[in-house]
Amino acid sequence: MFLFFIPLFHHAQDVNFSQFNVLASYYNPAFTSVFNGNFKVSTIYRNQWIGFQDQPITSYCITGDIKFDLGFQDYKGSYFGAGVYFLTDRTQLFDWNSNEIGVLIAYHKLLEKSNRNYLSLGFGLAVTQRSINYDNLYFEDQFDGIGKYNGQSQELLPPNIYSRPELKVGLHYNTALGGKWRLQAGLASHYLFKPDLSFYKEFDDKDYTGDRSIESPNKITTILNFIYHSNSYFDIYPRLLYVFEGPHQLINTGISVRKAFYTLNETALHAGVTTRIVKNLSSYIPTDLGLHLGFEIKNFVIGLHYDLGIKDAVKYSSPTHSFEISLSLLGDYENGGFLCPTF
Repeated sequence: MFLFFIPLFHHAQDVNFSQFNVLASYYNPAFTSVFNGNFKVSTIYRNQWIGFQDQPITSYCITGDIKFDLGFQDYKGSYFGAGVYFLTDRTQLFDWNSNEIGVLIAYHKLLEKSNRNYLSLGFGLAVTQRSINYDNLYFEDQFDGIGKYNGQSQELLPPNIYSRPELKVGLHYNTALGGKWRLQAGLASHYLFKPDLSFYKEFDDKDYTGDRSIESPNKITTILNFIYHSNSYFDIYPRLLYVFEGPHQLINTGISVRKAFYTLNETALHAGVTTRIVKNLSSYIPTDLGLHLGFEIKNFVIGLHYDLGIKDAVKYSSPTHSFEISLSLLGDYENGGFLCPTF
């Protein structure tokens, strides 16, 4: 029964990075190749819940996107985008591993040239592999009903690894709001294949009489990015990620500023604050308060993020800590000018 509930726990803890715009195409395939430049390579690492347990959860993702224009120089018209990603998530306490590799494709239709308004449709096809190490699991002897624990454990263990396909589809809209504001909005649906998360799905032991199936609920993600371009040296980025998956809901929202220093070899400094909110059975609860710092040198960007577990600080009088670091490299062969990536 323990193995039956582990996928439920992991599904409730789907990978979510605070710097979600670093790999927006993972959350929404329609964001594939939505950036300034013609290619982008990004990687991000998260160490989560430090202080809650001796072996925290670690997550890592690397993505690569490239643009294919349709005969328009500098990608100033409609274009295709393609990408790949690899993601791994590990809960070291049980040696629970989740690996995912996927390919992404998106078409970006230019709706209005003067304001660079785009409507995009994207698809992602991935394979997810999950595994657990039985050497780290211990099952106590059964109670004999009198006063001793001397009955042997009858736990039936299925194969400790499985793979499932995943299909996701997304929409993206990028438009000027007038004046100095722009909006990026995206909506995506994940797990369209309804993958089965149970280790027991193909378990053929005739003595096992429990449930064999845990169907994944559909996951909906929404991304809203606002961009306020004050002048050539200063920008403001309010942003929101909303994830709805069965009974689980997550809100990751924040605001950051970007200060450019053209006299320092096309460099910029990013700083911001974020908060993470989750919904339990009855209410929304803030779980983390985050601080962000980023450095930009031409087309290379590094992001640092720290999350303080305020929910754990209230409940256990001891906060948890999570750290993220991200690296991004953007290529722009036609125009080596100042790029404006976001986190």
